[in-house]
Amino acid sequence: MIIKLNRAYHERVLKYLEEDPEFNLFIIGDIDRYGYDNYFLNLWAEINERGEIEGVLLKYFEYLIFHSRDSCNLDGFCRLIKTMNYLEISGKAESVERISRRLGLEKRRVVHFCRLTNGNNLLMSRNSKIKVKKIRFGNLNKIVKLYESINEFENTNTESIKNGLRTGRGYCIEINKQVIAMAKSTSENRTHAMIVGVGTHPNYRNRGFATKCIVKICRELLKERKIPCLFYDNEEAGKIYHKLGFEEIGEWMIYYKSKL
Repeated sequence: MIIKLNRAYHERVLKYLEEDPEFNLFIIGDIDRYGYDNYFLNLWAEINERGEIEGVLLKYFEYLIFHSRDSCNLDGFCRLIKTMNYLEISGKAESVERISRRLGLEKRRVVHFCRLTNGNNLLMSRNSKIKVKKIRFGNLNKIVKLYESINEFENTNTESIKNGLRTGRGYCIEINKQVIAMAKSTSENRTHAMIVGVGTHPNYRNRGFATKCIVKICRELLKERKIPCLFYDNEEAGKIYHKLGFEEIGEWMIYYKSKL
């Protein structure tokens, strides 16, 4: 039986999600921040005859995240999803791939999912004289200019960056009053955080600047007993993350709804 969740199911839902905490860090973080039954965020779960949760679906504005066990009622979730207005559905590859076939979704993006459980490899990066500064609301315009110089980032503005910082933190490096490298965390919860927005201005690449920002955030998170996680699909970036001690634990898939 698939039901819409409310606060009464909170402990049961968290117990289920924390069986796979890295892949569920977005859902756990959203529950912590927003609770249940907001106009922009809602959750559903399948509960079996024993009262156990078999799958969870989160809808945040027009974005879906799905997580399930092998025994989950996929057909029931598909019927629910087909009633929704959404742009994409994402989650752990094993979960999302099963339901995407039933939904007839084809366009997808696959990224590697990694976590960092210790800081043994977080050594002092090159350019030790360069200072890493905390990203604050007052210098967001400089951050936007950096995003605009990097092809991989699109449709970024001060408001979207501000919203991300409300659920995490960020560090950057400035040279001649220009932000030339950065890294941020988002969706921080009690035990995990996602590293995002890693980038360097094209004129300053291959000098270890962005790595220095990542190291700063990861040291802080590990000190707070939070596990840093991140996605990557660029193999060169992957080499850097692995060198810092990140280990790959699976794949994250994003399926895009076809435009009519």
